[in-house]
Amino acid sequence: MAGPLIMISRAVVKTGQRETYEAHLREAIDMVRTEEPNMLGFHNYASEDATEVVTIQVHSGPDSLDRHLKLFNERLSERAYASVDVHEIDIYGAPNPDTREYLEGLPERMPDLSVRVLPTDAGGFLRARDA
Repeated sequence: MAGPLIMISRAVVKTGQRETYEAHLREAIDMVRTEEPNMLGFHNYASEDATEVVTIQVHSGPDSLDRHLKLFNERLSERAYASVDVHEIDIYGAPNPDTREYLEGLPERMPDLSVRVLPTDAGGFLRARDA
């Protein structure tokens, strides 16, 4: 059985956009919590000065990632891209072919972005715990 599909994005908060980013993050967390039941985990980490941010998404599978990207593009992308410069996206696991093509095409629109897909789950486990 394949493991979860994990997406990690790394970004720099644009100068003067910290409050905009924090509002975006609150909206994203609420959307994921209420509308994405197949997202197993969603966490955001920031540097001490809050200029660098990392988002870690743990999806139950490729369809969960598809749903998230659809909702993100429809409702969150404008505020997100106004407040951060995403410079790296790593995908661990095999996304659906159209999604992989979409993700690997993002650097054409964002030249400073690096996208890496590691599709093969070589083994491991995910332990569920109550928060």
